[in-house]
Amino acid sequence: MMSVPYFSIVIVGAGPTGLALANLLGAYGVDALLVERSSGLSEFPKAISLDDEGLRVCQAMGLLEQVRADLLLDLEALYLSGRHLLARVAPTTQRNGHPLISTFYQPTFEAALLAGLRRFPSLSIQFNTGLESFTQRAESVLVTLRGGDGVVREVECGYLLACDGAKSVVRAALGIPMQGTTYVQRWLVVDTVEDPDPSTVARFFCNPARPAVSVPAPGGRRRWEFMLLPGEREEQMTQQGNVCALIRCVGGPARPHIMRAAVYTFHALLARTFQRERVFLLGDAAHLMPPFGGQGMNCGLRDAHNLAWKLWLVLQGLASPHLLASYTLERRAHARQMIDFSRFLGAIIMPTARPMAGVRDAVFALSNRLPAVRDYLSQAGIKPAPRYKQGFLLRDGSRANRLLGGLMLPQPLVSAPNERRVLLDDLLTPGFALLRINSLDPHPFAHIERQAIWSKLNTRLLVMDSEARATLRLADDLYLLVRPDRYIYGAFRPDQADEFTCAFERALR
Repeated sequence: MMSVPYFSIVIVGAGPTGLALANLLGAYGVDALLVERSSGLSEFPKAISLDDEGLRVCQAMGLLEQVRADLLLDLEALYLSGRHLLARVAPTTQRNGHPLISTFYQPTFEAALLAGLRRFPSLSIQFNTGLESFTQRAESVLVTLRGGDGVVREVECGYLLACDGAKSVVRAALGIPMQGTTYVQRWLVVDTVEDPDPSTVARFFCNPARPAVSVPAPGGRRRWEFMLLPGEREEQMTQQGNVCALIRCVGGPARPHIMRAAVYTFHALLARTFQRERVFLLGDAAHLMPPFGGQGMNCGLRDAHNLAWKLWLVLQGLASPHLLASYTLERRAHARQMIDFSRFLGAIIMPTARPMAGVRDAVFALSNRLPAVRDYLSQAGIKPAPRYKQGFLLRDGSRANRLLGGLMLPQPLVSAPNERRVLLDDLLTPGFALLRINSLDPHPFAHIERQAIWSKLNTRLLVMDSEARATLRLADDLYLLVRPDRYIYGAFRPDQADEFTCAFERALR
């Protein structure tokens, strides 16, 4: 019998999640095959919003500068009801080292991610190649692929990663149901170019007569969204004259340059599980959410960052495959939070019954009189903080771990050895990091260096400077173990180093 080609990983789908995942795996030197049914990348701007956590994933990929070159950074958002301002969201803090709200042009973003793959000889990319079927075995997955020429071939892999979108063929083959709701309202989504408005303000028109959204994008582009009313047909509302009239009604240009107009139905759906043995769901294959919070693609990037390092550890024999079960535990709960967040924002924007809209306006009018509430909304405090409450984390009941365990490590500017000021992640490797906090010890890692596990994991050892320590608000002399996805695994005192190391090794096994 002829042997079939083998890859440690096969990724299905070359959208933002699949491309990000391939870049992250490439940084670990993992051999992977990325297949995409289409002949090339998408030509349409589907996603538009990139948040601070998404930019941090781009930083982890080593592509931050390439991505930032075509971003509209640091937007603010206005929620309007007629002439009344309901809320202004204009964050001034950058907890993760990046602006909270930015927009991008998806074809350019994907092209930057695709170009990044050329750095890694361990990666193979095949367009015009679709997944036909797959069979899970005890130690591998046998994958059947069909090329654009109709030729069918097989490859074998250790793990199959489905980034194949909302209509995931892999999810359907696994029989994993999506749970949640689909909105009855349909929305007209319009993308324009050469927009004359230079502002970096997104506007949410909470008008019961017709809710609408206007979001600026880089290069003079703009996204417009309009709720369709009962009886309005897609073929009618996508006509140029009707689209122009809708844009004018919310203060847009009289003659907008329309690039695309399509009608969508929004979903709030979550896969029952993100893993079935050696097959994993990521991105839209695992979760679908309304666009009001701009979290759809960002959740896919978080999925990729969460899973890539766990696969690397398992493939290197540094961790048991049981570690991979934490992917669903961590990512599914967080995706649900983001769906709920997006639904809440939709509930502010979408009411078409005037009594309900009147109650909403009254609540916000009262809130705006309270400085603490107004500041909370302005700083986007309503967005759930990136934190895992269960999964691959240390839960020992200590005050430090109650405070920090499972939390994404803040990313301040820190002093590098050459006295430059850089973002913290730029000093970290793709692997684990051990940070020493509030220490005056002249040998800060003497407790650690004798433990073989840290060198096996290529762990970065760093002493935090005073400004970075201030962001953590800790007084005790502590070590922090930071996972490769920048979440805090746990904290321990120097006299607990041996005990912590043994417990961590047991957790990996």
